[in-house]
Amino acid sequence: MKIVLARLTALIFCLMAFANTNLTNLGNPSDYQRFSLPFYAQLVAVTYDPGMLVSEPATLSNASIRNTYNQLERRPTQVLLNHLLAAKGAYKLNDFLFFKLARTTLNSIYQGESPRAREITLYKLLIDSGFDARLTFRGDRIFINVYTTEELFEVPIIEADGRTYANISCLSGDCKGRQRLYIFNEHPNPRGKSFGFQLNQWPELAEQPVDKALRFNYHGVMQELNVTFDKTMVDIMTDYPFIHEYCYLDTPLSPTLAKSLLPQLERYMQNMDTQQQLELLASFTRSAFNYKEDNEYFGRSKPMVPEEVFGYSYSDCEDRSALFFALVRDLLDLPMAVIAYDDHLTVAVGTDIPGDSFNYKGQRYIFCDPTGPRNSSRIGVVPPGYEDKSFSVIGTYNQAK
Repeated sequence: MKIVLARLTALIFCLMAFANTNLTNLGNPSDYQRFSLPFYAQLVAVTYDPGMLVSEPATLSNASIRNTYNQLERRPTQVLLNHLLAAKGAYKLNDFLFFKLARTTLNSIYQGESPRAREITLYKLLIDSGFDARLTFRGDRIFINVYTTEELFEVPIIEADGRTYANISCLSGDCKGRQRLYIFNEHPNPRGKSFGFQLNQWPELAEQPVDKALRFNYHGVMQELNVTFDKTMVDIMTDYPFIHEYCYLDTPLSPTLAKSLLPQLERYMQNMDTQQQLELLASFTRSAFNYKEDNEYFGRSKPMVPEEVFGYSYSDCEDRSALFFALVRDLLDLPMAVIAYDDHLTVAVGTDIPGDSFNYKGQRYIFCDPTGPRNSSRIGVVPPGYEDKSFSVIGTYNQAK
Protein backbone atom coordinates (compact mmCIF):
# COMPACT_ATOMS: atom_id res chain seq x y z
CA MET A 1 0.00 0.00 0.00
CA LYS A 2 2.86 2.41 0.82
CA ILE A 3 4.42 1.87 -2.62
CA VAL A 4 1.06 2.46 -4.34
CA LEU A 5 0.49 5.67 -2.37
CA ALA A 6 4.02 6.87 -3.15
CA ARG A 7 3.46 6.30 -6.88
CA LEU A 8 0.13 8.12 -6.80
CA THR A 9 1.74 11.03 -4.94
CA ALA A 10 4.54 11.18 -7.51
CA LEU A 11 1.99 11.16 -10.32
CA ILE A 12 0.03 14.04 -8.73
CA PHE A 13 3.16 16.14 -8.19
CA CYS A 14 4.36 15.56 -11.76
CA LEU A 15 0.99 16.57 -13.18
CA MET A 16 0.82 19.64 -10.95
CA ALA A 17 4.28 20.65 -12.12
CA PHE A 18 2.93 20.99 -15.63
CA ALA A 19 -0.32 22.70 -14.68
CA ASN A 20 0.85 25.97 -16.18
CA THR A 21 1.99 24.45 -19.48
CA ASN A 22 0.91 26.27 -22.64
CA LEU A 23 -2.62 24.99 -23.26
CA THR A 24 -1.99 24.72 -26.99
CA ASN A 25 0.25 21.77 -26.18
CA LEU A 26 -2.42 20.06 -24.09
CA GLY A 27 -5.15 19.76 -26.73
CA ASN A 28 -8.74 18.87 -25.86
CA PRO A 29 -9.11 16.34 -23.00
CA SER A 30 -12.15 14.81 -24.69
CA ASP A 31 -9.86 13.70 -27.52
CA TYR A 32 -7.33 11.95 -25.29
CA GLN A 33 -6.61 8.26 -25.84
CA ARG A 34 -5.65 5.96 -22.96
CA PHE A 35 -4.12 2.49 -22.91
CA SER A 36 -1.90 0.26 -20.79
CA LEU A 37 1.57 -0.46 -22.12
CA PRO A 38 3.66 -3.50 -21.08
CA PHE A 39 7.06 -2.24 -19.97
CA TYR A 40 9.11 -5.24 -18.86
CA ALA A 41 6.71 -6.87 -16.35
CA GLN A 42 4.95 -3.61 -15.51
CA LEU A 43 1.77 -2.28 -17.09
CA VAL A 44 2.15 1.48 -17.48
CA ALA A 45 -0.90 3.70 -17.97
CA VAL A 46 -0.44 5.99 -20.98
CA THR A 47 -2.51 9.00 -22.03
CA TYR A 48 -1.94 10.97 -25.23
CA ASP A 49 -3.72 13.20 -27.70
CA PRO A 50 -3.83 11.70 -31.24
CA GLY A 51 -3.49 15.23 -32.52
CA MET A 52 0.22 15.04 -31.65
CA LEU A 53 0.97 12.65 -34.53
CA VAL A 54 2.88 14.06 -37.51
CA SER A 55 3.37 12.71 -41.00
CA GLU A 56 6.42 10.79 -42.09
CA PRO A 57 8.90 13.05 -43.94
CA ALA A 58 9.38 11.64 -47.43
CA THR A 59 13.13 12.27 -47.38
CA LEU A 60 15.58 13.40 -44.74
CA SER A 61 17.24 16.78 -44.94
CA ASN A 62 17.70 19.75 -42.66
CA ALA A 63 14.61 21.33 -44.22
CA SER A 64 12.34 18.27 -43.84
CA ILE A 65 13.44 17.63 -40.25
CA ARG A 66 12.90 21.29 -39.39
CA ASN A 67 9.43 21.16 -40.92
CA THR A 68 8.46 18.08 -38.88
CA TYR A 69 9.90 19.54 -35.69
CA ASN A 70 8.04 22.82 -36.26
CA GLN A 71 4.81 20.85 -36.67
CA LEU A 72 5.44 19.15 -33.34
CA GLU A 73 5.89 22.55 -31.71
CA ARG A 74 2.22 23.21 -32.50
CA ARG A 75 0.94 19.76 -31.56
CA PRO A 76 -0.31 18.58 -28.11
CA THR A 77 2.80 16.52 -27.28
CA GLN A 78 2.82 17.75 -23.69
CA VAL A 79 -0.08 15.44 -22.80
CA LEU A 80 2.04 12.37 -23.41
CA LEU A 81 5.18 13.90 -21.93
CA ASN A 82 3.42 14.74 -18.66
CA HIS A 83 2.35 11.12 -18.22
CA LEU A 84 5.77 9.73 -19.20
CA LEU A 85 7.48 12.00 -16.68
CA ALA A 86 4.95 10.96 -14.04
CA ALA A 87 5.79 7.30 -14.78
CA LYS A 88 9.51 8.11 -14.62
CA GLY A 89 9.06 9.41 -11.09
CA ALA A 90 6.58 6.77 -9.94
CA TYR A 91 8.68 3.83 -11.11
CA LYS A 92 12.06 5.42 -10.29
CA LEU A 93 13.34 5.16 -13.86
CA ASN A 94 16.75 6.56 -14.71
CA ASP A 95 17.20 8.60 -17.90
CA PHE A 96 17.93 5.63 -20.13
CA LEU A 97 14.90 3.65 -18.94
CA PHE A 98 12.76 6.77 -19.37
CA PHE A 99 14.03 6.93 -22.96
CA LYS A 100 13.13 3.26 -23.49
CA LEU A 101 9.66 3.80 -22.09
CA ALA A 102 9.13 6.84 -24.33
CA ARG A 103 10.37 4.94 -27.40
CA THR A 104 8.19 1.90 -26.65
CA THR A 105 5.20 4.17 -26.13
CA LEU A 106 5.72 6.06 -29.39
CA ASN A 107 6.17 2.82 -31.29
CA SER A 108 2.76 1.75 -30.02
CA ILE A 109 1.14 5.12 -30.75
CA TYR A 110 2.56 5.22 -34.27
CA GLN A 111 1.58 1.52 -34.63
CA GLY A 112 5.10 0.55 -35.65
CA GLU A 113 5.04 2.82 -38.68
CA SER A 114 6.59 6.19 -39.64
CA PRO A 115 10.03 5.52 -38.09
CA ARG A 116 11.44 8.94 -39.00
CA ALA A 117 8.46 10.86 -37.63
CA ARG A 118 8.62 8.68 -34.52
CA GLU A 119 12.30 9.45 -33.89
CA ILE A 120 11.79 13.20 -34.39
CA THR A 121 8.88 13.04 -31.94
CA LEU A 122 11.04 11.18 -29.42
CA TYR A 123 13.76 13.78 -29.90
CA LYS A 124 11.19 16.52 -29.18
CA LEU A 125 10.12 14.77 -25.96
CA LEU A 126 13.75 14.57 -24.78
CA ILE A 127 14.32 18.24 -25.56
CA ASP A 128 11.16 19.20 -23.67
CA SER A 129 12.33 17.03 -20.74
CA GLY A 130 15.36 19.29 -20.37
CA PHE A 131 18.04 17.24 -22.13
CA ASP A 132 20.56 18.47 -24.66
CA ALA A 133 20.15 16.25 -27.71
CA ARG A 134 21.22 16.37 -31.35
CA LEU A 135 19.81 14.66 -34.42
CA THR A 136 21.97 13.03 -37.07
CA PHE A 137 20.79 11.42 -40.28
CA ARG A 138 21.90 9.51 -43.33
CA GLY A 139 19.85 8.06 -46.17
CA ASP A 140 16.44 7.14 -44.77
CA ARG A 141 17.58 6.79 -41.12
CA ILE A 142 17.59 9.36 -38.37
CA PHE A 143 19.46 9.02 -35.06
CA ILE A 144 19.08 10.58 -31.61
CA ASN A 145 22.27 11.62 -29.85
CA VAL A 146 22.18 12.71 -26.20
CA TYR A 147 24.74 14.79 -24.36
CA THR A 148 26.29 12.77 -21.54
CA THR A 149 29.21 13.13 -19.15
CA GLU A 150 29.31 9.39 -18.47
CA GLU A 151 31.76 6.96 -20.06
CA LEU A 152 30.25 4.57 -22.59
CA PHE A 153 31.73 1.83 -24.77
CA GLU A 154 30.68 0.36 -28.12
CA VAL A 155 28.25 3.25 -28.58
CA PRO A 156 28.76 5.70 -31.49
CA ILE A 157 29.95 9.05 -30.14
CA ILE A 158 30.09 12.48 -31.76
CA GLU A 159 31.74 15.65 -30.50
CA ALA A 160 29.95 18.92 -31.19
CA ASP A 161 30.22 22.38 -29.63
CA GLY A 162 32.54 21.09 -26.94
CA ARG A 163 30.14 18.38 -25.78
CA THR A 164 30.05 14.58 -26.16
CA TYR A 165 26.90 13.01 -27.58
CA ALA A 166 26.03 9.29 -27.51
CA ASN A 167 23.97 7.81 -30.33
CA ILE A 168 21.19 6.03 -28.43
CA SER A 169 19.43 5.05 -31.64
CA CYS A 170 22.34 2.68 -32.35
CA LEU A 171 22.33 0.29 -29.40
CA SER A 172 20.95 -2.83 -31.09
CA GLY A 173 24.07 -3.65 -33.08
CA ASP A 174 22.70 -2.54 -36.45
CA CYS A 175 24.95 0.51 -36.76
CA LYS A 176 28.34 -1.17 -36.74
CA GLY A 177 31.21 0.38 -38.60
CA ARG A 178 32.08 3.97 -39.26
CA GLN A 179 29.68 5.97 -41.36
CA ARG A 180 29.47 9.63 -42.11
CA LEU A 181 26.36 11.17 -40.59
CA TYR A 182 24.90 14.61 -41.18
CA ILE A 183 24.09 16.68 -38.09
CA PHE A 184 20.76 18.47 -38.02
CA ASN A 185 21.88 22.08 -37.97
CA GLU A 186 19.42 23.30 -35.34
CA HIS A 187 20.18 22.88 -31.64
CA PRO A 188 17.08 23.60 -29.51
CA ASN A 189 18.58 23.11 -26.03
CA PRO A 190 22.37 23.65 -26.12
CA ARG A 191 22.61 24.08 -22.34
CA GLY A 192 20.44 21.10 -21.52
CA LYS A 193 21.26 18.62 -18.78
CA SER A 194 23.42 15.53 -19.15
CA PHE A 195 21.72 12.21 -19.89
CA GLY A 196 22.38 9.47 -17.31
CA PHE A 197 22.94 5.74 -17.78
CA GLN A 198 24.14 4.55 -14.38
CA LEU A 199 21.92 2.36 -12.20
CA ASN A 200 22.50 3.71 -8.71
CA GLN A 201 19.18 2.13 -7.76
CA TRP A 202 16.86 -0.32 -9.46
CA PRO A 203 13.52 0.90 -10.81
CA GLU A 204 10.39 -0.06 -8.89
CA LEU A 205 8.81 -2.18 -11.61
CA ALA A 206 6.73 -5.32 -11.17
CA GLU A 207 8.91 -8.20 -10.03
CA GLN A 208 9.44 -11.51 -11.79
CA PRO A 209 10.80 -13.73 -9.00
CA VAL A 210 12.74 -16.82 -10.11
CA ASP A 211 14.03 -19.47 -7.71
CA LYS A 212 17.47 -20.98 -8.13
CA ALA A 213 19.24 -23.73 -6.16
CA LEU A 214 23.00 -23.31 -5.71
CA ARG A 215 25.81 -25.39 -4.23
CA PHE A 216 29.32 -24.22 -3.40
CA ASN A 217 32.48 -25.69 -1.94
CA TYR A 218 33.73 -24.13 1.30
CA HIS A 219 36.96 -25.72 2.54
CA GLY A 220 36.01 -29.04 0.96
CA VAL A 221 32.46 -29.13 2.33
CA MET A 222 29.51 -28.59 -0.02
CA GLN A 223 27.07 -25.91 1.09
CA GLU A 224 23.61 -25.29 -0.33
CA LEU A 225 21.51 -22.18 -0.92
CA ASN A 226 18.09 -21.60 -2.42
CA VAL A 227 17.82 -18.05 -3.68
CA THR A 228 15.28 -15.91 -5.51
CA PHE A 229 16.34 -13.26 -8.03
CA ASP A 230 14.31 -10.78 -10.05
CA LYS A 231 14.16 -11.59 -13.76
CA THR A 232 12.91 -8.05 -14.46
CA MET A 233 16.36 -6.73 -13.57
CA VAL A 234 18.01 -9.32 -15.83
CA ASP A 235 15.69 -8.31 -18.67
CA ILE A 236 16.57 -4.63 -18.19
CA MET A 237 20.23 -5.39 -18.77
CA THR A 238 19.68 -7.48 -21.93
CA ASP A 239 20.25 -4.56 -24.31
CA TYR A 240 21.70 -2.03 -21.90
CA PRO A 241 24.55 0.10 -23.31
CA PHE A 242 28.06 -0.70 -22.09
CA ILE A 243 28.94 1.59 -19.21
CA HIS A 244 32.21 1.80 -17.27
CA GLU A 245 33.27 -1.51 -15.67
CA TYR A 246 33.11 -0.06 -12.18
CA CYS A 247 29.45 0.88 -12.65
CA TYR A 248 28.50 -2.79 -12.99
CA LEU A 249 30.15 -3.51 -9.66
CA ASP A 250 28.54 -0.50 -8.05
CA THR A 251 25.01 -1.56 -9.07
CA PRO A 252 23.01 -2.84 -6.06
CA LEU A 253 21.35 -6.20 -5.63
CA SER A 254 17.64 -6.08 -6.34
CA PRO A 255 15.41 -6.04 -3.24
CA THR A 256 14.22 -9.54 -4.22
CA LEU A 257 17.73 -11.00 -4.35
CA ALA A 258 18.99 -9.11 -1.31
CA LYS A 259 16.09 -10.34 0.82
CA SER A 260 16.68 -13.92 -0.30
CA LEU A 261 20.47 -14.22 -0.44
CA LEU A 262 21.95 -11.98 2.24
CA PRO A 263 20.26 -13.54 5.31
CA GLN A 264 21.37 -17.03 4.25
CA LEU A 265 24.98 -15.95 3.86
CA GLU A 266 24.80 -14.10 7.17
CA ARG A 267 23.74 -17.32 8.90
CA TYR A 268 26.71 -19.15 7.39
CA MET A 269 29.07 -16.41 8.58
CA GLN A 270 27.90 -16.36 12.19
CA ASN A 271 30.78 -16.82 14.62
CA MET A 272 33.36 -16.49 11.81
CA ASP A 273 36.22 -14.00 11.89
CA THR A 274 36.79 -11.61 8.97
CA GLN A 275 39.19 -13.93 7.16
CA GLN A 276 36.75 -16.84 7.31
CA GLN A 277 33.90 -14.60 6.14
CA LEU A 278 35.89 -13.44 3.12
CA GLU A 279 36.86 -17.03 2.38
CA LEU A 280 33.20 -18.04 2.43
CA LEU A 281 32.16 -15.26 0.04
CA ALA A 282 35.07 -16.03 -2.31
CA SER A 283 34.16 -19.72 -2.21
CA PHE A 284 30.59 -18.86 -3.15
CA THR A 285 31.46 -16.72 -6.17
CA ARG A 286 34.12 -19.19 -7.33
CA SER A 287 32.21 -22.46 -7.19
CA ALA A 288 28.44 -21.76 -7.18
CA PHE A 289 28.42 -20.76 -10.85
CA ASN A 290 29.74 -22.23 -14.10
CA TYR A 291 32.47 -20.29 -15.90
CA LYS A 292 32.52 -19.35 -19.58
CA GLU A 293 33.95 -16.34 -21.41
CA ASP A 294 31.46 -13.86 -22.87
CA ASN A 295 32.54 -14.36 -26.48
CA GLU A 296 32.07 -18.10 -26.18
CA TYR A 297 28.71 -17.87 -24.39
CA PHE A 298 27.09 -14.76 -25.88
CA GLY A 299 29.20 -14.28 -28.99
CA ARG A 300 30.05 -10.77 -27.77
CA SER A 301 31.22 -8.89 -24.71
CA LYS A 302 28.52 -8.89 -22.01
CA PRO A 303 29.48 -7.39 -18.63
CA MET A 304 26.96 -8.31 -15.94
CA VAL A 305 25.55 -6.65 -12.87
CA PRO A 306 25.27 -8.98 -9.83
CA GLU A 307 21.64 -9.96 -10.57
CA GLU A 308 22.57 -11.35 -13.99
CA VAL A 309 25.01 -13.88 -12.52
CA PHE A 310 21.93 -15.71 -11.21
CA GLY A 311 19.95 -15.28 -14.42
CA TYR A 312 22.39 -16.95 -16.80
CA SER A 313 24.00 -20.39 -16.96
CA TYR A 314 27.55 -19.02 -17.18
CA SER A 315 29.55 -16.04 -15.97
CA ASP A 316 33.16 -14.81 -16.12
CA CYS A 317 35.64 -12.83 -14.00
CA GLU A 318 33.95 -9.45 -14.48
CA ASP A 319 30.60 -10.88 -13.43
CA ARG A 320 31.97 -12.72 -10.36
CA SER A 321 33.80 -9.53 -9.33
CA ALA A 322 30.52 -7.57 -9.49
CA LEU A 323 28.79 -10.13 -7.27
CA PHE A 324 31.66 -10.44 -4.78
CA PHE A 325 31.95 -6.64 -4.58
CA ALA A 326 28.24 -6.36 -3.75
CA LEU A 327 28.37 -9.10 -1.12
CA VAL A 328 31.40 -7.67 0.70
CA ARG A 329 29.85 -4.20 0.59
CA ASP A 330 26.45 -5.29 1.88
CA LEU A 331 27.53 -7.93 4.41
CA LEU A 332 30.93 -6.79 5.69
CA ASP A 333 31.22 -3.14 4.64
CA LEU A 334 34.98 -3.36 4.14
CA PRO A 335 37.06 -1.12 1.85
CA MET A 336 37.66 -2.58 -1.60
CA ALA A 337 39.69 -1.89 -4.72
CA VAL A 338 38.71 -3.12 -8.17
CA ILE A 339 41.76 -4.33 -10.07
CA ALA A 340 42.03 -4.51 -13.83
CA TYR A 341 44.69 -6.55 -15.62
CA ASP A 342 44.86 -6.62 -19.41
CA ASP A 343 42.56 -9.65 -19.53
CA HIS A 344 41.27 -10.15 -16.01
CA LEU A 345 39.20 -8.28 -13.42
CA THR A 346 39.44 -8.98 -9.72
CA VAL A 347 38.84 -7.46 -6.29
CA ALA A 348 41.10 -6.71 -3.32
CA VAL A 349 39.81 -6.03 0.19
CA GLY A 350 41.14 -3.50 2.68
CA THR A 351 42.16 -5.49 5.77
CA ASP A 352 45.19 -6.47 7.87
CA ILE A 353 44.72 -10.19 7.10
CA PRO A 354 48.07 -11.72 6.03
CA GLY A 355 48.57 -12.42 2.33
CA ASP A 356 49.62 -10.95 -1.01
CA SER A 357 48.81 -7.27 -0.79
CA PHE A 358 49.46 -3.78 -2.09
CA ASN A 359 48.98 -0.25 -0.78
CA TYR A 360 46.80 2.27 -2.53
CA LYS A 361 46.12 5.79 -1.26
CA GLY A 362 47.10 4.88 2.28
CA GLN A 363 45.07 1.66 2.48
CA ARG A 364 46.44 -1.88 2.47
CA TYR A 365 44.50 -4.35 0.29
CA ILE A 366 44.80 -8.13 0.02
CA PHE A 367 43.88 -10.02 -3.13
CA CYS A 368 40.53 -11.87 -2.96
CA ASP A 369 39.99 -13.17 -6.48
CA PRO A 370 36.27 -14.01 -6.86
CA THR A 371 36.82 -16.25 -9.89
CA GLY A 372 39.27 -18.91 -8.85
CA PRO A 373 40.75 -21.36 -8.30
CA ARG A 374 37.25 -22.87 -8.51
CA ASN A 375 37.30 -25.16 -5.47
CA SER A 376 39.73 -23.16 -3.38
CA SER A 377 38.67 -21.13 -0.33
CA ARG A 378 42.03 -19.47 0.08
CA ILE A 379 42.31 -15.67 -0.10
CA GLY A 380 45.29 -13.33 0.01
CA VAL A 381 46.84 -14.78 -3.14
CA VAL A 382 47.53 -13.03 -6.46
CA PRO A 383 45.43 -14.71 -9.18
CA PRO A 384 47.46 -17.63 -10.60
CA GLY A 385 49.37 -16.59 -13.71
CA TYR A 386 49.25 -12.88 -12.83
CA GLU A 387 52.02 -12.76 -10.24
CA ASP A 388 54.34 -10.68 -12.45
CA LYS A 389 51.75 -8.71 -14.38
CA SER A 390 50.95 -5.06 -13.83
CA PHE A 391 47.44 -3.87 -12.99
CA SER A 392 45.50 -0.68 -12.44
CA VAL A 393 42.92 0.24 -9.82
CA ILE A 394 39.75 1.32 -11.66
CA GLY A 395 37.61 2.03 -8.61
CA THR A 396 37.41 1.80 -4.84
CA TYR A 397 34.78 1.45 -2.17
CA ASN A 398 35.19 3.01 1.25
CA GLN A 399 33.14 2.00 4.23
CA ALA A 400 29.72 3.59 4.60
CA LYS A 401 29.72 6.59 6.91
